[in-house]
Amino acid sequence: MQSVPKLSVPEKISHKEILEILDGGLKRVEASIRQNYQSDVAMIPLVSDYLANGGGKRLRPMLVLLSSRLFGYKGELDITYSTVVEYIHAATLLHDDVVDDSDVRRGRPSANAKFGNPVSVLVGDYLFAKSFSLMACAGTPEVVEVVSEATRCLAEGEVLQLVHNGDVGLSEEKYLDVIFRKTAALITACCRIGGLLGKASPAQYRALESFGKNVGLAFQIVDDMLDFASDEKTLGKPVGQDFAEGRITLPVIHAYKNATKKEKAFLAESAKEGELAAARLGEILSLVNKYDGVGYASQMAERYVVSATRELGALPAGLHCTAMAGLAEYVINRTH
Repeated sequence: MQSVPKLSVPEKISHKEILEILDGGLKRVEASIRQNYQSDVAMIPLVSDYLANGGGKRLRPMLVLLSSRLFGYKGELDITYSTVVEYIHAATLLHDDVVDDSDVRRGRPSANAKFGNPVSVLVGDYLFAKSFSLMACAGTPEVVEVVSEATRCLAEGEVLQLVHNGDVGLSEEKYLDVIFRKTAALITACCRIGGLLGKASPAQYRALESFGKNVGLAFQIVDDMLDFASDEKTLGKPVGQDFAEGRITLPVIHAYKNATKKEKAFLAESAKEGELAAARLGEILSLVNKYDGVGYASQMAERYVVSATRELGALPAGLHCTAMAGLAEYVINRTH
């Protein structure tokens, strides 16, 4: 198995230092997340607690907090909208695991494996509904528009991914369209929310938007890369699971593009049947490594992060801006 490449963009600030810059903001978000999903229907907080305790990165709330405080925002709505985006993200995880029939997430049984598919779908629906209830109470229509657009985009991305399941001939352009919709759109929205709350200028708002898009694309590319480059213990799910479930990602797209006719036929046949892909995992990994699919993906992710950090030059300098650069760099240097 190919080792995880260490990319050349250095980490200038640690995760601990980012939390210090947020000055307890993420702890307040965590409290808000847990408080607002409470319900007298006991199964809802039970499943929500299980998900909240699963070790998520909280990248999206951190981006909302940093991008609003970058402009000196002092209100409470950054906590509210951090909760909103995390609920939307959590709901999509619940739904995704049902659609993909996944039984492992973050190194433990997925919610659907533990509680069943119907419960996972319905609790996901509850979290979606709760996110829009919180926004209605916040009374910021311009932010609601941003979140609504990102949520629509996210749903389109998931459907597009399903449509292209098993399609090893998927173009890079279409792949990037899918991952923008399903992942980068919500990450972009987090930065846009911060810009709206902090009253960024039009130029600053555009820079934040571009930063979020580039970070979001890099995040998903690295996620897809790790499916071939990490190990099950570190990754928290079986290696090669994405391919076994029919998801065609950048390392495979690059390998297929450069493969021989015989190798292309092998990949195409394997991608259509999950059990076959699982049985052939060693050979598939060898093919991806032969054409340096992981290296190609890591280079593309790095280019997106370089583009993201370049946008920070248009934003107010200071600790919050440095922390945003640190988050971008974390995205490509993470191992799970």
